[in-house]
Amino acid sequence: MTNPPRRASNLKARLITAAVLLPLVLVAFVFGPAWFVAGFVLVCLTLCVFEIAAMLVPTFERKLGDYDVHAALDLGTSRQKVPVKLYLYPGIAILLGWSALIATTSGTPEVSTGAITLCALAALLVGTFSSKSIDLAAARAFGILISLCYGALPWLVVWHLYEMGPNARYDLLVMTVTWCGDTGGYFGGRYFGGKIFGNRKMAPVISPKKTWEGALSGLLLSVVGAEILNLVFLNALGGWVFIAKVALVGGFFAQLGDLVESTFKRFSGVKDSGVIIPGHGGFLDRVDGILFAAPVIWAMLYYFR
Repeated sequence: MTNPPRRASNLKARLITAAVLLPLVLVAFVFGPAWFVAGFVLVCLTLCVFEIAAMLVPTFERKLGDYDVHAALDLGTSRQKVPVKLYLYPGIAILLGWSALIATTSGTPEVSTGAITLCALAALLVGTFSSKSIDLAAARAFGILISLCYGALPWLVVWHLYEMGPNARYDLLVMTVTWCGDTGGYFGGRYFGGKIFGNRKMAPVISPKKTWEGALSGLLLSVVGAEILNLVFLNALGGWVFIAKVALVGGFFAQLGDLVESTFKRFSGVKDSGVIIPGHGGFLDRVDGILFAAPVIWAMLYYFR
């Protein structure tokens, strides 16, 4: 008897949050100066890297290095140690992400490539030489490197998309494809889940609640949203057939991105990546699709348009 009110409350929180945040994001990208957009992307990168590193590094340490960071810190009696110890490796990953983004926004493509390579090597070096235990050193190296690649590098692509055309049109395309897909998937799964394809689940091990009906509804709404956005820009994004292809491929990879984050959360034993956004969980829970859709859409625009 308690499920319907909880679902209604969660839906209400999601709608209110979207109504507040969506206009802010649109204003920031469309009307904000380049330095403001760069700062906005920097904040997004920071939140993503922190949330994924805070999940993965302790989990890798526990599962691969046989090391429980919470027990080692004695959190019950020594809470003053937590900020230094517990956030050290997420902080290192964030600093490396900042370095890559700063090089991307201020330098040539060659500078960006060199900076990304150096940051990846630095992540491996920090993890490798941070412990006398081989297993623990490898665990930290894996955690920092994955956090950097997954949480930071896609935002460099978001910046490149911003530079590709006026009014942040291609970033808006990525957001439209991703968030329309999320919306279509949520409502499609809620109202049609199990009614067309039966009990066949899309990814029963990774995310048991996701349905094929929701996935197809998400792809359909991604295409509709992308075509409407293209009309707003007077077809400047491309022909309607090409935009439909971009929306389908981008929407597909956005859904894969959601499943990848679900894998990380299940691996780490957490329900949400954080609690920063009411109704959505963590920041990463809201943008996980963008992390995969942005590079794919960039590649389609760059190579095939």
